[in-house]
Amino acid sequence: MILNLFLALMLQTPAPAPALAPTPGQRVLVGLGGGKELTVLDPEFMGFIEGRNGDAVLMYHQGKFHGQMPLKTIARIEFREYKRGKPFAMTVILRNGQTLLVESEFRDFVSLRGKTDFGTVLIKQPDPISPTTELTTKRPNRKKDLTIQYLEIPTS
Repeated sequence: MILNLFLALMLQTPAPAPALAPTPGQRVLVGLGGGKELTVLDPEFMGFIEGRNGDAVLMYHQGKFHGQMPLKTIARIEFREYKRGKPFAMTVILRNGQTLLVESEFRDFVSLRGKTDFGTVLIKQPDPISPTTELTTKRPNRKKDLTIQYLEIPTS
């Protein structure tokens, strides 16, 4: 009987190791018009901010200086007043407290896709709801179409 108990204990398989909880991706706090805020997980950017999660970069220029800044170094991006036909003016607050006044480079839009508590969202800046189709040489006034007031990138 003791031999049977000993053999039964020897032939038991070890308990499986507990599954590791998935590490949460980066999150971005999006300040929308009207004072609303939205937390987006695993953000994917397109436009003058390009990339996914912590690998995204802000393409900007400041006077004649052009650059790309990783979002890892940025704490907050505030969109300043929109001027027709001009790049987006932004106030960029770095993690070290330094503040930069820059403008968007190459593209005149940014879109953000990611997960929220309510599902997957796509936020466009600017977001033309009903684009007009007319032939013109002037750039459209998109002031009414602006969606995002600021982006806040908390530390991971």
